Amino acid sequence: MSIFLDDLFSNKQDNNKINFNIDHLCSFPIVSYLPQAFALTVASISKLNPIMSLYFGRLFMGILGYFWFLYLYKKIAKNFKLILLFTFALPMTLHQISSFSYDTVHIMLGLTFFVLVVSFPRKRESSQKLHYFKLFLILLLFLASKKIGYETFFLFLFLIPFEIKPMIISSLIFIPFYFLSKLNGSFDLQNSLTNQIINPISQLNFLFSNPINIIKVVTITTIHRFSFYLQSLIGIFGWLEYGLDPLSYLLYGLFFIYLLTDSNFMKKQILLKNKIIFLFFTLIISYIFIVLLAYVFNTVPGTMTAHGVQGRYFISFLPFIILFFIQFKNKIRLKLQINIFFYYLIILYLAGATFYSVFNRYY
Repeated sequence: MSIFLDDLFSNKQDNNKINFNIDHLCSFPIVSYLPQAFALTVASISKLNPIMSLYFGRLFMGILGYFWFLYLYKKIAKNFKLILLFTFALPMTLHQISSFSYDTVHIMLGLTFFVLVVSFPRKRESSQKLHYFKLFLILLLFLASKKIGYETFFLFLFLIPFEIKPMIISSLIFIPFYFLSKLNGSFDLQNSLTNQIINPISQLNFLFSNPINIIKVVTITTIHRFSFYLQSLIGIFGWLEYGLDPLSYLLYGLFFIYLLTDSNFMKKQILLKNKIIFLFFTLIISYIFIVLLAYVFNTVPGTMTAHGVQGRYFISFLPFIILFFIQFKNKIRLKLQINIFFYYLIILYLAGATFYSVFNRYY
């Protein structure tokens, strides 16, 4: 501990620049790293040592994510607040929000997009064009902050009470900008397609040689990896080598069930039956798309289980998953009567378990 504190407050710095290529570490679009770059610039101007710069950067990202969330929480309708709170309060979300990862911007843009979708006005307003502009702009930034894999988010636009003309016009404007945002990933795509270890061409040939292979890959991957997806959605940290204790995962599962049963929407917030079905199939297609992308670009030939997918990849989908279940529950009402003391006890336990897990890993 004394060595750690000495290094933490050390003023010794080496001003010699080290030239090394980090393209393979920061291959995502620049929009994904703008807040982190700003934090490190401030740390550099303030002449903080490397360790303090790291902590300052993570603190800045955490504060940014927190106030961004508070703004969204204030804007969203009361009946949707618990959905937003549950998603943001997951240990994995908080872990990624306060990191140098590209996930920070991506997750917050995903939550912003969800807020705009469920808050879209049901009646025609004079500011209707502004609502479309904000919705498509956030979607563009959201998709631009990652490579590929979240394109199905475009389908969520059809959950709003849209009008055909402004929807078509907005889409025609959106599509060229989307493809322009992906041009910087052409090198990564070319590099991936020529990778001899993963061999995406061979994987694609295998999938399209027989449609049954696609079903097999998705089914086998789900059977083998679904429990890992759930656990890593809640929280598996570091290099995926440590997480929470089993009881914490169970309690988050109970919180999820409580959220589904306790949330009720007003009549105007309930989706039509065809839109609920559409939401369900959009979520299924999104899952299949991500799994197949991982199978093609991150899985060596000869295995039927897709590798490279983690639960945190589904954080942005979680509000829409919860939205679907609440919309779908219909007549099923489960009343949970639990003492307020028990709630506080669970919250204290989860906070303590999360802190202990991180503390035990690093200190």
